[in-house]
Amino acid sequence: MGRNLISGARMDKAGLKIIWSNNVMRICHANNEYFFSAFRQDMFYIVSGYPLLDSVMYTSVDLNLIHKRLCHINIPIIKDMCKNKSVKGLEKINIKINNESCIACNVGKATRTSLKKNYVYKRVTKSVLDKVHMDLWGPAPVNSLGGSKYFLSIIDDFSRKTDEFTLKSKSEVFSIFKEYLSRIQRELGRKLKSVRTDNGMEFCHKDFETFLRDLGIKIERTSFYTPELNGIAERFNRSSMEAVRTMLQDSGLQPKFWAEALHAYVHTKNRCSHKLTEGKTPMEILSGHKPSIRHCRTFGSLAYVYVPTVNRNKLQPKAKIGILVGYAVNRRGYRVWLPKERKVVESIHVKIDETKNGVKTLFGKVKHYDYAIYQLDQNLNNDSDCRAQDEKSSSPKTPSSLDISTWIRLEKPREKSKRIDVYYYPPSKERLRSINDVKMYCEKNKLEFDPNQFNFKPTTTNTRFEEKTECDNETNSDSVDEASFVNDIFQNEIYMTEIPKTFKETQISPDKEKWDEAMSEEIKLMQNRKVWDLVEPKSNMKVLGCRWVYNIKHDEKNNVKKYKSRLVAQGFKQRPGVDFTDVFAPLVNFDIIKFLFVLLVCILGWNHCQIDVKGAYLYGNLDIPIYMQQPEGFAVKGCEHYVCRLHKSIYGLHQSGRQWNIELNEILFGLGFHQNELCNGLYTKSNCILLVYVDDIVVFSKSQSDLENSILNIKIKLEITELGPVRYLLGVNFKRIGDSVYLHQNTYINKLKTRFKNLPRRRIALPLKVGCILPDRVKENEIIETELMRQIRTQQKFQNMRGDELFAMGKLQMEKELGVDEGFRLFNQITIQKNICGFKTLRSKELSSVLEARRKKIDPDDEFSDRRDSNDSVASSLP
Repeated sequence: MGRNLISGARMDKAGLKIIWSNNVMRICHANNEYFFSAFRQDMFYIVSGYPLLDSVMYTSVDLNLIHKRLCHINIPIIKDMCKNKSVKGLEKINIKINNESCIACNVGKATRTSLKKNYVYKRVTKSVLDKVHMDLWGPAPVNSLGGSKYFLSIIDDFSRKTDEFTLKSKSEVFSIFKEYLSRIQRELGRKLKSVRTDNGMEFCHKDFETFLRDLGIKIERTSFYTPELNGIAERFNRSSMEAVRTMLQDSGLQPKFWAEALHAYVHTKNRCSHKLTEGKTPMEILSGHKPSIRHCRTFGSLAYVYVPTVNRNKLQPKAKIGILVGYAVNRRGYRVWLPKERKVVESIHVKIDETKNGVKTLFGKVKHYDYAIYQLDQNLNNDSDCRAQDEKSSSPKTPSSLDISTWIRLEKPREKSKRIDVYYYPPSKERLRSINDVKMYCEKNKLEFDPNQFNFKPTTTNTRFEEKTECDNETNSDSVDEASFVNDIFQNEIYMTEIPKTFKETQISPDKEKWDEAMSEEIKLMQNRKVWDLVEPKSNMKVLGCRWVYNIKHDEKNNVKKYKSRLVAQGFKQRPGVDFTDVFAPLVNFDIIKFLFVLLVCILGWNHCQIDVKGAYLYGNLDIPIYMQQPEGFAVKGCEHYVCRLHKSIYGLHQSGRQWNIELNEILFGLGFHQNELCNGLYTKSNCILLVYVDDIVVFSKSQSDLENSILNIKIKLEITELGPVRYLLGVNFKRIGDSVYLHQNTYINKLKTRFKNLPRRRIALPLKVGCILPDRVKENEIIETELMRQIRTQQKFQNMRGDELFAMGKLQMEKELGVDEGFRLFNQITIQKNICGFKTLRSKELSSVLEARRKKIDPDDEFSDRRDSNDSVASSLP
């Protein structure tokens, strides 16, 4: 009771009857039904009560919560389960709720009205394994976390028990079925009698049929183009994908989690009754006892995974924050996605908070949650953004959430001590030195302040003095200006933006309009060049596929220049000797470019200009008929089944480069240029020289008038863009000061700063100190090649720049079996100066040193007795 005293006047006002007799007070309802009694002690009447056991054991649970826990199973099924007491855990639920109240179900399970009003469902089998239904679903629009594209569903006709298996290819179906058959027959002690499938080649090949016949299993096929004859499996595919879409939309997870959602749905589906199983669940029919759903929790909830003592120290947190994505497969526990580690873990020691959505809590609604919802249905318009903005403008202003991912955390070692200072830089580039500075900044900019998101304790030790003793070639310059380093990171934030990989991704991208404009420009260019004609496909016609390739072009200062879309044919399906013959196309060597800059620009003072040919490959003519599918998103209405007969060498074909080179030669020969026999990509004319690298052309001329005339003649034949004097070519920045030309790679280095944030920032004179002895090779199990070798491969673009860096990187590449710590130390030492963008100067005196070295046939970058432990030597060749 909620009170210690009960008023008689209140009971009389409530319509209750009170009867006193023999020191006992009896209270009855208005219809004389007995309610309770009280016994007199002294001057009070005492009411004796007792606890209700059911109220103590179970609390009332909302049906909507059970509906979400069971992966959005239909409401009528849950009500039938409550009525029949099919499982444990549904003793006290509130069933006053309609399915229409679940918005996620209305969006994810919307269907057309059924035309079969009087269809009667019945079960024809009498026991388990009398018949199983199989079907393969896929391919999925996106791969799962494990790389799967398909899933195989096997459903027992009698119990409706479902087993699903995710596959990477259709060829795995046969092996998966054999494993399933041996397991299920041993588990149930029965033999499988019949299998029903459609006419897919994964079920109809000879090995599969022979295997079933040898075991005496009856094979049932559907009629051609009649999938409803395999309706049980087809209906499961539909129901499961409806549930997956609903779960992803409700949780906000990205589509790549479709397999995790599917596993969770099947786990709960097997613990829910079916209309044909007489109130029993598939698990009860197979095992003989009622299953429990008390362990089921809402998909996508916030989860805390306990970290064992052996995996942490005494100061580290005892749990990791993640998102619930299902139930453990071969053990008790849950599956939790850890975003920071980008992996799924299984553990029974998990605390789940169903009141909080994991995606919303960890990432915020705008950045991840809405993005996942847009990808679920690509036909929906992006009007959700407008509604969200309207709600935001109409609601009162509250502190906005803090996105720590846009901040930069920097650890700066001090010069004269081992202390390390930690700074945070918000997008405004203001330096914050302490937690109080962060708090004041958040209050000033009306941001939510959470001190747990900031760590002002250094995570590394100051090894400045040790490195000074090891690296003799380090200069006195301590480090680059800190502000410029932070500025570089913010300027190159565009490289962190994910570029769409498919046409469908562009339609849900925030830059959808820019990508659509780029694709329309590409299609318009092909129409003007008359790249193809539409023809009706024939039965013996081999048709190539095509796809869109996207990129963001930048200038020499890393500013966004344009959004670029390229339609590429899938040339890997071409057959040599049938669809193409010769493929070789000559290109100019970068060493020739450097040589001519020294000779013509630095010494002779010639003028130069860079031009870019727009859609260069589209000028080449094809001499072999090739057919291609229409580009995605740009199929001609009314002719969607037509194919493109190519007349021009579209990008992606094996012979495209050669056909463009042949067309370019004819054009340049017609303009009076002659091709150099000793150097590829070099064309000469009186007082004019051309260098060609695919669609990039550099024109050198003695006078400005001759330069303009040459460019004008080329512009008449080709659609080109004048870029002015060479500033950025083949990943290298060119800068001319007086009679000198400086080459550096600021643009590419800034990309490395964003990609590899562990690069050092100190300036040194040489990439590898003189007489450096590499350590002995380590055991194979101590090698971690992926990250180190990936960073080494990124440095290969620098090999055209400096001989000393070429020597150092080559030396490190030969020692692929270095230990991880030692390999990274040497790699960082080599990349120190490039992170500062050390310039290389090309002056006239360098030309003489190169010519003298050629005459003596000695390369100054050679090293005699390179390996002091083996007296091996390293020699390099001059360009």
